Formats: sequence, C-alpha cells, structure tokens
Amino acid sequence: MTTKRLILLCGLWLAVTNCIPTQPSTERANTTSAVRQISSAVPPTEAIESPESFMTRPQGMVIRVLNYNILWDAIFPDDDPNNHIWRDVDKSEAFRRILRAVRPDIACLQEINPVRDPADVGAIFDEELPLADGQLWQVVKSGDNYIVARFNLQQNGFALRVNFEVSARVDLPDTIFGDADLYMVCAHFKSGGGQAIIDERQRQADLVMSQVREFRTAGGRIELPFGTPYLLLGDFNVYDTDPHYHLTTLLSGDIVNEDQFGVDVLPDWDDSSLADALPTHNGAGQLDYTWRSDGSGFAPYALDRILYSDSVMLIVNKFILNTTLLSAQELSAFGLSADDVVIKLASGYYDHFPMVVDFVILAGE
Repeated sequence: MTTKRLILLCGLWLAVTNCIPTQPSTERANTTSAVRQISSAVPPTEAIESPESFMTRPQGMVIRVLNYNILWDAIFPDDDPNNHIWRDVDKSEAFRRILRAVRPDIACLQEINPVRDPADVGAIFDEELPLADGQLWQVVKSGDNYIVARFNLQQNGFALRVNFEVSARVDLPDTIFGDADLYMVCAHFKSGGGQAIIDERQRQADLVMSQVREFRTAGGRIELPFGTPYLLLGDFNVYDTDPHYHLTTLLSGDIVNEDQFGVDVLPDWDDSSLADALPTHNGAGQLDYTWRSDGSGFAPYALDRILYSDSVMLIVNKFILNTTLLSAQELSAFGLSADDVVIKLASGYYDHFPMVVDFVILAGE
C-alpha cells in the first residue's frame, strides 16, 4: 500500500475560511455543464458540551459528507408546485434545522422529484449555509438523486447517463488539497422485493462496478488520476430479507453479469475491496440501522451505505443523526427538535436517517 500522510493544511478547519480563496458568482451548476470553482468554507459546528461531542467537526482538513433519503420532496413546503405526487409530509423546517446543525460540505440526497430544478435544492443550502461573497452551492442531479456541494462539480466526462445514480468529480481547492479531488457516485437502488427486483439491484451494482473499472483503467471513458479518492453512497436498499449480493458487488467488485458489464474489478487503488463506513446512532452504541418503520412488519436495517476507497481516505468521525435519542440539553444546543428525524411519531414511522461521515484525504509520499 502507498505510504500515507494526512493533508492537514491551514491547521484547524476554523482557519479554512481565511486560507481558501473565494470567487463571487451568481451561477449554479446544472446536470450538463461544468461550473466555476467554489472554494469557500462554512465555519464549523461549535463544540456543544465538550470537544468530544459527536456533532463537532474534527480538527484538520475535514470533508463532511451527508447522505440522506429525504422521503419524496419532504424538504419542501406544502405549497411547492413541484412537489412529487408521492409527497405526503412536510419536513421542510426539520431539514433546515438538520442542515444548520450538521453543516455538511457535500450532500447526497435521494427521493427528490426528478423534474425539479436543481436551483430549488441549492436555494435551501444557500439560505441555511450561505457561502462567502455571494457564492452559491452547486447541484447536479440524475433521476431522484442530487449531489449538493460547496465546491465545483464537474460531470462532463465523469458521469453515466442513468436515472438511478448521479456521479460527478468534486473539484477540491488546490490551495488546500493540492492535486487531490473527490469522485462521487450518489445512487438510489431499486426498492421492493421479489426476484425480478433483486436482479435489478444486482444489475445496477454491476453497472456501477463497470463505471469503477472505467476510471480504474488507464484510457477508460472516465479519466481519473490514479489514487483519486471516491465514494459510492446512497440508498442501496440493502434489505435483510433478501441475499443483497449487490452490496457484495459494490464492496468487492465481483460483477455477476460479466457478459453484459465486463470482468470483475478490484475497486480500491491498492487492489483491495472498498470499506463500508457503517456509522452508529449519534456516534455511540451499536445501533447502525438507517431506516425504520415500526408498523411495516420489517425490522430496522442499514439500507443506506457510504462506501469509500480507504487506501486514500480516512474516517475521523461518523454518526447517524437520531434526534429522538438526544437529551433536551443537546437538542437545545444543536438547535434541533426531538422529532426532526421522525415522519410520524405515533406509528413509529421514521423512514431514513441522515448519515454523516467526516473524511480526510491521504496522500502518498
């Protein structure tokens, strides 16, 4: 494995706002064009009770990633004309509180109306987590999957045109991260049971791994520099009631239908498997489920995952936000309400939980 060293420039993340250059802009990215550099940083969440608070961003050059299936347009108010036909709950204020508390740098969101303008999503981030000098959060989408970032997002040459995932190269500021950038695949795999749907999830995983093989192979359709850190994340619908071999494929690169999607690939840059972040509720204990619905007849389970290339990335903090487990003091300090992650408390309907992972990038010497 390549010798590693942490890129820890400018000291604490609080210093980032002083050492990352900014570029004023009023433009927002869309799904077809690259946009200008975004290199502003939002100040970190302050320590709540102690420096060990699970919500506090660790020291150093940390990239905070949020993964969240938000339940069909629930982050928009009732009177939004673009709400999806399946939308049946208004969690718009709860989502804004979660954003203010978590303060992500990059978000992978699922179950947003595919016809919605990316600016609708970006506007929420702009209002709750404003960037310096009038800059705007960048958004790219495909299907119901949206990537939102404070950094430049590039899709030309880096994306597949499929409706179950959106992929992009995150152009991290050279002044802070040197030549390192980040590649993301934000996906929502087919939901439901039965062999045909299980097979479809496997097909989707095979396709993602063929995408990985493209950028792992010199001269492929997707050209990433060797060692580019990358994430595969989203709602993978990893049910405990079916074999979910599609997760094995995503971790190991074992493509099932090689006739259609090509040969297997060793997904990480050191020819190993990817790692599964598997955060726990509020960063403590053993609870790691990301979906729960007590009246559904299905047990809570980790349907959502954040997979990463651990040869070039390191986790320094991780948690699943569960506001129902926070004390009144913690809720007040974070600016959250106890039911922010609950859809219908009376019936125990939570749906999906926000997942947060703090990464640092490793560099070879």
